[in-house]
Amino acid sequence: MKSIIVRSILLLALLPGSLAAKQAEKQPEPPAAPSTDKQTIRYEIRSMDLHAAEVLAWDQCVQKERCRVASTEITGHKFLEVGAEPAVQEKIARALAREDLQPRTHGFQILLLAASLKPGSGGVEVPANVQKALADLKGFLPYKGYEVLDTAWLSGTQERDMGARLVDHQGAGYQIELRFHDTGSAADRSLFVDAFRLKADPFKLPGVPEMRPGGVLIDTSFGVKEGETIVVGTSKTTGSNEALVVLVTAVGGS
Repeated sequence: MKSIIVRSILLLALLPGSLAAKQAEKQPEPPAAPSTDKQTIRYEIRSMDLHAAEVLAWDQCVQKERCRVASTEITGHKFLEVGAEPAVQEKIARALAREDLQPRTHGFQILLLAASLKPGSGGVEVPANVQKALADLKGFLPYKGYEVLDTAWLSGTQERDMGARLVDHQGAGYQIELRFHDTGSAADRSLFVDAFRLKADPFKLPGVPEMRPGGVLIDTSFGVKEGETIVVGTSKTTGSNEALVVLVTAVGGS
């Protein structure tokens, strides 16, 4: 019996890479593969336009079919809901941190002009940026002479009502109301004016017994970029061939 046991032990020792060693040896763990499971994260949007935030999120998704992007507003707060892989969510979070900054302040210059069918005017000289804006609409506006009646400056953040008062050469008053929101990135600086109104105050014209009624003369919305001047609208002056022309220039903000 002893000789049999010895031969068994020797045979085990002679086997290549002994079974004992193989059993003791641990195979190295393969590196963990990056997670491809989708996550759904809701980001609160502080200042960006929701559509612009959606476009920014989609731009981070290389495989569009593996992303889901939706936006919603809840009790006055804006949210972007994204379903995507963790690596994509990280890119979206970084992009939003870069672009969705605190609301920027923007300024607006409002000019009230008197437009006439006769060329030339004896009033304040029309600024160069205003002349260019009027020249761009030369085929649409029949007027040949312009006079600056009054100027107002507005400054504020998006989605807040702003206002100013303008006065014409006869002393009649006009109220300006403006509300806007950002539509582009910090580099693009595009705006959309959601509401722009010019309202006339009731006014008694010299030599005319009746009071001129007040009311809304211009009510519109438009897109504009910083540094751009646009003709917002015109309103015919009662009892004359003149008209009021309103121009808006979006000036730099912070």
